[in-house]
Amino acid sequence: MRAHRLQLDTRGRVLLTPALRAATGLVPGLKLRVAVEDGEVAVSPGEMPERGRSPTLDRKGRLTLPGPLRRSLGLVPGAVLLLRVDAPGLRLVTPARLLGRMKAARLALAKALEE
Repeated sequence: MRAHRLQLDTRGRVLLTPALRAATGLVPGLKLRVAVEDGEVAVSPGEMPERGRSPTLDRKGRLTLPGPLRRSLGLVPGAVLLLRVDAPGLRLVTPARLLGRMKAARLALAKALEE
């Protein structure tokens, strides 16, 4: 599965192209559930469990990541995120987090093979 490279703008948004919106099933105006799962940002259709405004895609296809979520993950304007389609929805991860998970998996495999 191909990962797509996105960049966070100064307002905490990422732009989803029409092709990505079609692949993920996310359309402008649809209420979204945004959560951190295993170090990845999971975005899917649905209501946020907390009170307050649910994130949505604007008509240009920009997804705004909530400020508290961006701060908890250390995301700053210009940050690069990798997108993986997880229909219906998507997952975002930083390259550093993904490389860390790959390194941990490689070390766990090496250890298992030694035993």
